[in-house]
Amino acid sequence: MTDHTSPQPESPTDPTRDPEEDAFAPPSSGHHHHHEHPQKPQEPPSKDPV
Repeated sequence: MTDHTSPQPESPTDPTRDPEEDAFAPPSSGHHHHHEHPQKPQEPPSKDPV
């Protein structure tokens, strides 16, 4: 437990930035899905006119 607390207070900016970036990476992928949403609706409309 002391090991985990030691590295954190030692450089909270370094270790915090690394893990935070990793956490932001996954959400980034989620955002991409949002962009795909607009494409998905285009697929259905395409079938309609077809």
